[in-house]
Amino acid sequence: MVMVDPTLITVIAAVIGAGLNTLRGFLHSEEPYSAKKLAGALIISTFAAIAVAQTIAVDAVGTAGLVLIGLTTGFAADFAISKAKKD
Repeated sequence: MVMVDPTLITVIAAVIGAGLNTLRGFLHSEEPYSAKKLAGALIISTFAAIAVAQTIAVDAVGTAGLVLIGLTTGFAADFAISKAKKD
C-alpha cells in the first residue's frame, strides 16, 4: 500500500475545497461570465488554501479526517478572501 504524506492530502483537499467555493460563488454571480476573473479567483484561493493547510497539525488524524479538514479549510479560505474583497 502506498502511503501519502498527510500534509499533501490536506493541501490537495484544501485546494479542491477552495476551488469548489470559487466555482459556487462564480455560478451564483449576477455578473456576466468572465473566464479571466474565474481563473484569477481560482489562483488566489488555491494559494490561500495551500498556505493554511500547511499549518494544520495532521499527525494523529486519519485519511478521511484529513480530507474533511482540507475541504473545509479550502472552502473557508476562499470564503474569507471573497468577503474581504467585497468590503
